[in-house]
Amino acid sequence: MRRQHKVLLTLVIGIVAAVGVSATALTQGTPTNCAASFHVLHNDRIGTLQLPEGAYQLRVNGISCVRGSHLFTEFLSDWDGNLPAPWAYTANAVGDGTFARTDTGLGFQAVRTGPATPGTPGHKTDGGGSHGELDCPSVFTVEHNDRIGPLRIPRGDYVISRLGVRITCAKSSRLLARFLQHPDGRLSGGWAVLPAQAEFVKYTTRYGFRIEPAED
Repeated sequence: MRRQHKVLLTLVIGIVAAVGVSATALTQGTPTNCAASFHVLHNDRIGTLQLPEGAYQLRVNGISCVRGSHLFTEFLSDWDGNLPAPWAYTANAVGDGTFARTDTGLGFQAVRTGPATPGTPGHKTDGGGSHGELDCPSVFTVEHNDRIGPLRIPRGDYVISRLGVRITCAKSSRLLARFLQHPDGRLSGGWAVLPAQAEFVKYTTRYGFRIEPAED
């Protein structure tokens, strides 16, 4: 079974403050359980909100689960806590933050549930790696033992996880197929392979994808 992380919902009443910006109370709504998984791949922060590496559950209210996951990925780039308007955050505790729009109060909460699953390619346990990942729904099959530069890729099925919302699953799959044609690891177009993380990135670790063996 692939790792799964439940995504919960909470209602936050009151004022949400972040860097001098106030958010309205979250609008009352019906809880929505999300199916998407989310990892924070190294110790991170958003302003005063400390986000240790590990698995996180999202609790959404008034927005879709996909939207909440995408927003969380984007906000992880805002280490200074200055979120794009009209968003604001509050740090409830270490590994627990609420994000809400200041105009409508709609938003989500991210709560750490435990460490990421260790011991598989694509899970960094020494403080490296990228910020967030978004799993693609289908697997990519490598038909024989292969390699891309120093990254060895044994034959089998692989999960592709996007490192941000600006790259699609379809494009990631096409790129992986292309990169497999370059066992010397010399990738074009600004792409590079990070073997320790099993990641492929273009100029920045926030644009690209990672691979890991699909578990039975």
